[in-house]
Amino acid sequence: MDSLETRYKQYYDTALLTVSPSGQYVVLNHNSAYGKDDDELIDLKSGKSKMLDKHDQYDFLGDHKLLMRSNDHVRFLNLKTGEQKDVQGNYMSMLANSSQQVILYNTGSKELVLSNNKGHVRWTEKNISVYQLEDAGNHLVYVSGNMLVVRNLKNEERKTYQLENTVQWLASYGKKVYCAHIQASIIELYVVDLLSGQLKKQVITSPEAFEWTTGLNSYFEVRENEHFIFPLYLKSQLNAKENPELHISYSNRNGKAQPVNHYLGIYNIKEEKWDFQPDERLQQPVYKFLNDKGDFVVFDQSDDVTEEEQNAVLDLKLILDYGKSFSILPQKRTDDGNYLWDRRTKQFVYFNGKRWMCQQLGKEKDHELFPAETHGWEDLKNNGLQYSPHERPIKIKGTSKIMLSNQSDYFIVDLTNYHVEKITTTGDQHLQYRLQVSKNQYPKSSWNVRFAEIDIEKEMTFKLFNTLTYDTGFAAYTYKNNQFKLYRQGHYQERIPYRKGFFLTSYFALEPFQLTKFENGKYTLVHESLKTEKKGFGQAKCQIFQYQTSEGISNTAILYPADYDPQKKFPMIVNIYEKMSLDVLKFLPPYIKTTFGFNYMHYLMNGYLVLLPDLQYSTGGLNNSMITSLEKSIDRAELLANVDRGKIGIIGLSFGGYQTGLALTGSRYFKTGVAGVMVSDLVSHSLSYSEFDAKPNYRRTENQQVRMKDNVFESWNSYMGNSPIYHLKNINTPVLIWTGSKDRNISPMQSRMFFLGLKRLQKKAVLLEYRNETHNVFLSSNQLDLNVRIWQWFEHFLKNKPPADWINPVHQ
Repeated sequence: MDSLETRYKQYYDTALLTVSPSGQYVVLNHNSAYGKDDDELIDLKSGKSKMLDKHDQYDFLGDHKLLMRSNDHVRFLNLKTGEQKDVQGNYMSMLANSSQQVILYNTGSKELVLSNNKGHVRWTEKNISVYQLEDAGNHLVYVSGNMLVVRNLKNEERKTYQLENTVQWLASYGKKVYCAHIQASIIELYVVDLLSGQLKKQVITSPEAFEWTTGLNSYFEVRENEHFIFPLYLKSQLNAKENPELHISYSNRNGKAQPVNHYLGIYNIKEEKWDFQPDERLQQPVYKFLNDKGDFVVFDQSDDVTEEEQNAVLDLKLILDYGKSFSILPQKRTDDGNYLWDRRTKQFVYFNGKRWMCQQLGKEKDHELFPAETHGWEDLKNNGLQYSPHERPIKIKGTSKIMLSNQSDYFIVDLTNYHVEKITTTGDQHLQYRLQVSKNQYPKSSWNVRFAEIDIEKEMTFKLFNTLTYDTGFAAYTYKNNQFKLYRQGHYQERIPYRKGFFLTSYFALEPFQLTKFENGKYTLVHESLKTEKKGFGQAKCQIFQYQTSEGISNTAILYPADYDPQKKFPMIVNIYEKMSLDVLKFLPPYIKTTFGFNYMHYLMNGYLVLLPDLQYSTGGLNNSMITSLEKSIDRAELLANVDRGKIGIIGLSFGGYQTGLALTGSRYFKTGVAGVMVSDLVSHSLSYSEFDAKPNYRRTENQQVRMKDNVFESWNSYMGNSPIYHLKNINTPVLIWTGSKDRNISPMQSRMFFLGLKRLQKKAVLLEYRNETHNVFLSSNQLDLNVRIWQWFEHFLKNKPPADWINPVHQ
C-alpha cells in the first residue's frame, strides 16, 4: 500500500477557478485524494506561474488586481507590482462593479467595510444587521441598530433615517428602500423614497389564522413598488400539540411530515389592503410565480394522497394580477418545467404525456404546439415514467415566443400565431445541442419557477455532444441571420469568455486537464496538467463502442490497462449503474479512497480491463432486458480486447448493487461480484418508507429506476421475478456485499437479507457492514478499508492471488 500510494500521489485533478477580464491571468486549483489542494496563478502572457497561499475565493478586480478570500482575511494582490494588502477578518466579499469598490461583511462581528480595489479601507461600520448593494444605482443600503443608512458609493453622500425598531429584512429597488420589523402578528414596514427623502411607516396585521417568521427572509420582496410579498405560517400547524412518541398515518392522506410548507400573502402598500390572503384550508400549499409580475399558480400537495409518482398530477389554481382573478387548471403535472404562462397572450403552456400543449383562457379546446411527426419531447430518464419534458421551456425576452427542445433540436414557438421555427439543424443525427444559460438569466426571486429568459438579439452559445464518439464542442448562434459558427470539437467541457476571446477547458478518461485559448481565430494550448506524469498510464486507453439488442443500440466504454498486450488475456471488471459510459467524460486520477469502493483508474494501473456499459431496461421487466444488454455489451467487448472469459467480475453500487444481484442470479458470465448498498427484494422495498425523503418507496420502484410502472399488487409475480432475493439458488459464484448501517437511502436490511439467503443456502458470501456509514463511505479510514477489501477480493477471484486473511474463511 505504501508503494501504491506513493505512486498515486503524483496524480491530481485540475479545475479552472477564475479568469481575468483581459484573459492574461488564470487561477487553477490542483487537488487529489491524498491531501493536495493547491491554487496556482498563471500569467499566460509571460508563461510565468506562482503558487498562491490557499484561499477559498478568487475574484479579479480589473485586469491586474486579484481579490483572495479566506476565513482569516481578504487579500488584495497587485499582479503587476506584486504588492499585497490584507484586511484581517472573516469577511464575505461583494464587488460594486459601477464604482470598482469592494464591500466586505463579517457575519460574526456584524461589521461592514468598504474598500477600494487596492485594499485600502475607506470606512467601517459596526453593528450592521442587514445590508444590500444597489449596483445599478451605485448606492449601498444598511441598517445599524435603529438607523437606516443610504450611502452613495461614488460621491460618498450619506443619508440616515431613524427607525422606531430594529429590522430583520431590507431591500432596495431603484429609488425606493424597504425594510421591516417582523413580529409574529405585526409587521412594521418602513418605506424610503430616495428622490424626496421621505420615510413612511405602515403597520400590517397578519390574518387571524397565520403568523410571520423571520426564518424565511429571502422570501420577502416588493414588486412594482406596490405589492409586498411574504411567507406566513398557519398557527394551527405551528402550535399543534402532539405526542412526540406517536406518529399517526392515514391511508387517505398525504404522509409528508407537518408542518412543512409556508403560505403566501400579498399586501398592497399603496392601497393599504390585502391583494391576496392565504387559504387556511390548504394543508401543504405550494406557490409558484410564473413571471415577475403578479401571476402564479398554487396547488395543495396534500391532495397527492397515494404519493406514487414523483411528478404528481394535481389541480392547479392559476391566480392573476396578485389575486384579482383566477382559473382552475385541472389535472396538470406539478414539477417545475412542466408548464409556462404567457401573460401577453393569456396562454398556459403545459406538458402532457409526450406532447407540448397550450390552453388559452376562455377557450374550450387546447392547442398542440407541434405537428404529430415531431416527437422526442419527453425525458427518457427512467423510460419516461416521470412524464416530464426533455428540457424546461425557455422564455424569450420581450416577446410571446418560447424556446423548446426535444432530444435532438431546439425550436422557437411564437404563441401569437403558433409558428414553429427549428434552429439547430446540422445534418448530423448524432450531434446533440444544449443551450448554455448563465445564472443571471434565471429569476432572482425565491418564489419564481426557475425558467431561464434569453435575449435572442444577442449571440447564444450551444454546447455540442457527439453521442457516438463523445466528442464535445461549442457553437455560437445568431438568430437574426440564422447562422451557426461551429468551434473545434474535442473533449471540451467549459467555455469561459474574456474580452478578446474565450477559454476552453477539456478533460476525459486518461486525458488530464487542458486549457486552450481561442483568440483571433486561433487555438492555443496554454496549460496541460500531468504532462509528464501521465506517461505512467502506459498503454491504457479508452474506446467507445456500440452494441445492439431488440431494445435498440446503446453505448459502452471499454478501458484498457496500462500494461495491455493484445497477445495476452486480461481479467475484466464490469462496473454497472445506468449509463456508465458517461463516466469517461471526466478525468479520474488513480486513488484508492473512493466513497463507493471502486476507481477504474486504479484497476487499469493494476492489470484489469474495465467495462462501463449503458444498460437497457424494458418497462415492467428490467431483469431480462438488463441481463441481455449486459451480456451483449460483454460479447462485443470481447471482439475488441483480449478478455479472459473465465475471469470477469461485476460491481455495482445502490441501483448498480441491485443490478449486480440480478446479474449474479441470472447470468453465467461472472466469476464473482461485489454488490454495494443494494436492493434485493422489490416487494419489501416497495412497501417501506424512504428515510431519505420521507416518502413511500413504491414511488421509486414504480416510476423511477426500477421502472415497474404497475404497483406490487397488480404485478406480484413480476416484482418477484425482478428481485434477486427470489433467485439465490442460481448463484454459484462468491459474492461480496457491503452496506452502511446508517444508510437512510436504502435500508441495510436489503443487503442483510441477500446475505442471509446466501448463508441459508450455504453459498459463498461475505457481508461488510460499516457501522457509522450511510449510503456512501465518508470516513477516510473506512474508504481505504472498503477499497482495499474489494481490490483484494478481485485479486483473489479474478487473478488467483492468495486470499487475504479475511477472505480465507470463505474457503473453509
